[in-house]
Amino acid sequence: MTQKNILIVEDEVLIAEHIKDYLISFGWTQIYMAHNKKTALQIIDYLSPEIVLLDIHLAEPLDGLDIARYLDTKKNMHYIFITANSDLLIVKQATETFATAYITKPIKKADLFAAMEISLKSQIQKEETYFFVKENEANIRILLNDILYIEGSGNYIHIYTQEKKIISRQSLENVSDHLPEHQFIRAHRSYIINIHAVKSITSKSVTIGNIEIPVSRTHYSKISDFFKKK
Repeated sequence: MTQKNILIVEDEVLIAEHIKDYLISFGWTQIYMAHNKKTALQIIDYLSPEIVLLDIHLAEPLDGLDIARYLDTKKNMHYIFITANSDLLIVKQATETFATAYITKPIKKADLFAAMEISLKSQIQKEETYFFVKENEANIRILLNDILYIEGSGNYIHIYTQEKKIISRQSLENVSDHLPEHQFIRAHRSYIINIHAVKSITSKSVTIGNIEIPVSRTHYSKISDFFKKK
């Protein structure tokens, strides 16, 4: 089993420990816990856990939803909601996020195992086919194969697809961490290209569609090596 960082966000310590014991019995060992929103966000930013088990209700009723919305901007983090809540409005808000599964309290071992498996399979599929970026207040799903190239401009990136341009507030370095290396290559300090979209290459540029994108000397060899292997 490939180990991943798992974060349990649950304000009831006994329940958190109960979940941790179950996860250990499944073979997971890299488990972290947070009992409030502040600590959870700190761990998320520092460790980038691949899976978060997230109680909807923490100190405040909507703390869990706030964390979920933050996770939706992080691209490679998947989360499972834990809830005993029957409030229709909160449940409706929860379904508008990108949670991969839901577990109801009291937590059953079989339910947790199934939710973890669903989340892992969803993670593999999402990483291979698409990812999410935040544009204004919306989370936009982009198919990886539709991306032609990405241009960085300060604190923003411009994602050029076959049909449109999407602008998102994040660095080029951040988005680079969430793209598959076999498909996307840094061509220049300001550009990431979809290698499968390249029509031609020289020592100074690549052509994608009708656009000529600069290639820096430090990145040319990697791009050239890819085409040699093909």
